Amino acid sequence: MNEPKLYLKVGKQDEVDVTKAIPSLEFLGADESTVMLNTYQTSVAQDGQTVQAINYDKYVINANFLFNFSDWYDFKLIKHEIYRLFQQRQIMRIRTDAEPMLVQFVTPTTFEIKPISDGANEAKFTIPFDNPSGYKYSMLRSDELVKNNENNWQFGMNLPAENLQYTFTKARFKLFNASDIKIDPYYQRHDLVLKINFNGSNLKITNNTTQTNWSYNKPSKKTDQIFLNGIITTLNGKPASVNTDYGNLILAPGWNEISVSGAIDFKITFSFPFIYIG
Repeated sequence: MNEPKLYLKVGKQDEVDVTKAIPSLEFLGADESTVMLNTYQTSVAQDGQTVQAINYDKYVINANFLFNFSDWYDFKLIKHEIYRLFQQRQIMRIRTDAEPMLVQFVTPTTFEIKPISDGANEAKFTIPFDNPSGYKYSMLRSDELVKNNENNWQFGMNLPAENLQYTFTKARFKLFNASDIKIDPYYQRHDLVLKINFNGSNLKITNNTTQTNWSYNKPSKKTDQIFLNGIITTLNGKPASVNTDYGNLILAPGWNEISVSGAIDFKITFSFPFIYIG
């Protein structure tokens, strides 16, 4: 049986298999549970409480490890390597071989490393990682995913048995959001980027499934590069939200029916990570 693997990426550094970075270390697995945060309002004249919001809260991922050592000096050296690898003051990306195409962005919290008993030559410990977003994400963005490349996806990602497209040039098309939840860049600040080139006096994109839309109300040439990053629009790298109606697009889970009006000569790419819970 293969031993479980934990992969760690810090900032712009290369991703590492932690058991190769520290050969003495054995990864035993990790567990976490989704946390729901329910907010209620109390009325003096009414029994009970009224639900105001239901949100996914941050949760803790407990990663379990084991290592053997020859003597106290060896223990101290391995312990230092572990703290140097994991106790970095920035957000880390982790994933396991159990879900190789799903990642979590975490911060390590305080943990203790000590022998399992006095005189023992084995140490077992747990690193609690905070996951502030409360989500798992696809490692690749939608426009990077190639469905017929088995290295880019895994079972459990809600993907249909067909090739998916995220760059479009026709006035009506279907877009698939494999996330467990809707992608909402305004209220939830989800990562959604539209890369747009069009030739014409204006352009309007409507998601008929969620009844949301966004419009660019100024003329554009096909060589212009327009980005809608969440709710912020840029034109050739410069702020251009003033050229829009300040709308925003929301993607429902599953298929979304999209229509484009105004310009007839355009190319639009939807780029976003899929979001998963649990």
